[in-house]
Amino acid sequence: MPDTDEAGPRPGRPREASVDQRLREAVLALLREGGPGAVTMDRVAATSGVAKTTIYRRHPNRGELLTAVLSAAIGLPDVPDEGDVRDKIRFALEQAWHQMGVVLGPGGLAAIVGDSDPEFTDLFRAALQPYIANLVRRIREDVEAGLLREGLDAEGVVSLLIGAYLGELVRRGEVSPEWMDRALELLWVLMAPG
Repeated sequence: MPDTDEAGPRPGRPREASVDQRLREAVLALLREGGPGAVTMDRVAATSGVAKTTIYRRHPNRGELLTAVLSAAIGLPDVPDEGDVRDKIRFALEQAWHQMGVVLGPGGLAAIVGDSDPEFTDLFRAALQPYIANLVRRIREDVEAGLLREGLDAEGVVSLLIGAYLGELVRRGEVSPEWMDRALELLWVLMAPG
């Protein structure tokens, strides 16, 4: 069955949302499995069932397709206003870990760690930055409020927390849900107010 969605200049013909959804799902599946190198226009077309002409009307090249899909998948961080300091840090950390584990998956993470596709690495770092900044800001605010140890290096703590995810992934091949609580518990000794 041919694609019915045309994004051309014809007035009054709206884009079919299901086509965009199929493209997002295909790109993310290919990325998770094989990294950014697996995301080619041919493979996206084959995986999604969307004609290449339709893909090119929406995204003139692979870079713009990856950018659009990652931006939609990652979105913007949510900032909790309620909860104790550990709950807020855990919430912000959970969002950052979600981007690495669910959005990127093993293929995307391998590309980032190995920097096999520097353009993709830069793209993901830029997309992840609001989550990291949110976590750093949350820690700094809690230090200023006296809820965390005075002088705590917020950026260093965030690097350790992100590294805890990657370290567990390398060690076990997966990151279990309770690992976040264990990692936070280990670092809490360093973070807790005097």
